[in-house]
Amino acid sequence: MTHASTHDIALADFRRRNRLFAAIATAAIAVIAGIMALTLLVVITRWDALADQTLRRLALTWAPTPFYLWALWSLRGMFGAFARAGLSFQPALAGALVRIGWGLLLGALTTLVASPFVLAMRAPRGMTGGFATFNVPAFTLGIVGLALIATARILRHGARIEAEAASLRAELEEFV
Repeated sequence: MTHASTHDIALADFRRRNRLFAAIATAAIAVIAGIMALTLLVVITRWDALADQTLRRLALTWAPTPFYLWALWSLRGMFGAFARAGLSFQPALAGALVRIGWGLLLGALTTLVASPFVLAMRAPRGMTGGFATFNVPAFTLGIVGLALIATARILRHGARIEAEAASLRAELEEFV
């Protein structure tokens, strides 16, 4: 087997896996949207039985969802780009990492701010302590979001250095 055909097989496998990952991200978005739609249908049909507090709790619980959906959508786009173009460290990768990072960070911050209010709403009257809890998964997602943003900056810097090196190499070849 030649090196070129080994490379072609590896590239085809890479593209196939990324199509699968894009499909999984799309399915995750669809599941989240479906659950939200089903919940809204229940809210609408049971409007008279739902307390105002239930609606506030639902709104606070869903507050981070747009940010997480944005991160999933960006991830889906990144996998789709890899499926089409193969392995590429183009600006699209850095841009996707920034969007995913910001989506995770903003979703996590929203969760960290909203969670104590949701917990306080669930506590029996006169009982406090909802603010004493700390949402470790949301905090972790926020840190991962920051790491992705930093990684994207490193990739962009590396791409600039690579372009500069290619330009210098071209000038050197012209000179020689």
